[in-house]
Amino acid sequence: MARIQNAVMISALLALGLAACHKPAEPVADIRPVRTMTVGAINDQPIGEVYSGEVRARHTVPMGFRIGGKLSSRPVSVGDVISKGQTLASLDPGDVRLSADAARAQFESAKAQLAQAELDFQRGKELLAQKFISQAEVDKRFTLLTAARQQHEQARSQAQLAQNQSNYAVLVADVSGVVIATLAEPGSVVAAGQPVLQLAKDGEREAVIDVPESKVKAWREGQKVKVSLWAGEQAEFEGTIREVAPAADSLTRTYRVKVTLPASNNIKMGMTLQVFHQKASGDIPAGYSLPLPALFGKDQAQRVWLVSNIKSGQGLVKSQPVNVVGVAGHTVKVSGVQPGQVVVTAGANLLREGQPVRVLAGASHD
Repeated sequence: MARIQNAVMISALLALGLAACHKPAEPVADIRPVRTMTVGAINDQPIGEVYSGEVRARHTVPMGFRIGGKLSSRPVSVGDVISKGQTLASLDPGDVRLSADAARAQFESAKAQLAQAELDFQRGKELLAQKFISQAEVDKRFTLLTAARQQHEQARSQAQLAQNQSNYAVLVADVSGVVIATLAEPGSVVAAGQPVLQLAKDGEREAVIDVPESKVKAWREGQKVKVSLWAGEQAEFEGTIREVAPAADSLTRTYRVKVTLPASNNIKMGMTLQVFHQKASGDIPAGYSLPLPALFGKDQAQRVWLVSNIKSGQGLVKSQPVNVVGVAGHTVKVSGVQPGQVVVTAGANLLREGQPVRVLAGASHD
């Protein structure tokens, strides 16, 4: 029994000795890699607002028939390029053809009646000279001739009108352009003047955007703005503000602004774009440009991380409150930082106060 107790004690002592020989591992500092830039190292960009919009034609024409009827065909669709004189749609010609035939028959009848009235009047004058009829009979025949002439003229006009209406059963483009909307399908019955499709005329294109009430005062007709397309080879170009709506939209409470675009084959109907409106120089507060990912925080309480004590590519971060004074695309202009300070531009949301960081190669802190 004594031997067993001694063995247990010896084992315990050996375990304590081994534990004493192994010291606990020291915690490893969490050094995060970051990208940085030096305040004032890049040129400040102009500050303004960016609005999204789309390309539209300056002039659009709703195309409809002058008469009502059943739409029998519409050979064009949205996006089709239309030439002047091209057929856009047609109505069932049955009714208008019958109307034209009836008007033509009435015209032929009136023509025959006029010819007969002219013969009767000429014969009356001859009989009057021979004293076979009285002057009253001749006057009566002249009155009938005058009435026949008026009926002939009326029938001729009705026949011409019926023929025109027969022609109106075919809708023909009177301008060149692009179909941007179809408003009726074959088989439907349309009224006179009801739009069947929408045609954007060839020529000037413009950007259409909506500006909020708080910003509309800065937009004036004739101002130059920068426009960039989401697609196309011509990425950026200059536009001119042509019109600022005098009244707000009843639903969105925004003001419609139209910007004239330069002539270019790269600007297609319906393309999405951005319009950059630069503020006047006197309205831009002083500040420095930083990439948008450099900011973190909520609402107006925006901050940036400053890197200090940089040695051998490593340093410590400290948060600094800033004020945002402008936005230009992916760049913000802020106040509250000084030239030469090193700001974290990537990974800001993963850092904590006083955390050591490793500045990645290629950062602009040097």
